[in-house]
Amino acid sequence: MIHSPGPPPPSHVPTDRQTAAEWTGRIAVLRETPPGWFFLLGRQSTDDHLCRLDLDYHLGRDFVAIVQTSRPAPDHFRVTSDTTPQSQLTNYLANSGRIDHRAMLAPLATTTSRGVIRVDGTAVPVEVHHSHGCRSAAVHRLPDQPGHLVVTAPDEHWAAVTDLVLRPPAAR
Repeated sequence: MIHSPGPPPPSHVPTDRQTAAEWTGRIAVLRETPPGWFFLLGRQSTDDHLCRLDLDYHLGRDFVAIVQTSRPAPDHFRVTSDTTPQSQLTNYLANSGRIDHRAMLAPLATTTSRGVIRVDGTAVPVEVHHSHGCRSAAVHRLPDQPGHLVVTAPDEHWAAVTDLVLRPPAAR
């Protein structure tokens, strides 16, 4: 039997301000947020390295989009962030209630097309993955900083979420 020397340390959830100070780069945000939309900031760290920030956009109770900005882990890290348009699309479909969570266990069947995501006014050609009335695409190189972004949304909101600007996280 394994015994703990005491209670676990208290968990600490960083504030948005602390997250912004830790990130030190810019993140992708919608150029113009549609009326009524708001976002929640999510984060993922690997070995205490903040590697990913997610802006989960909502309209009322509806989960309408994910805009994720990732940055590379240091070279000596063995585990890296592995989000792809397909994995984020699966995550979005399950968390928005568009597919059953059990469907996440099987590979998601998608079709692809060519499209464009605008970043700071520049059109970037992308491969768009489609499934269940939703789309997801990645921009593999960000201007002036290392990293990439992945955007996911239903077809009806795709135009709103593919016009992005890069800003410091605190400048929302």
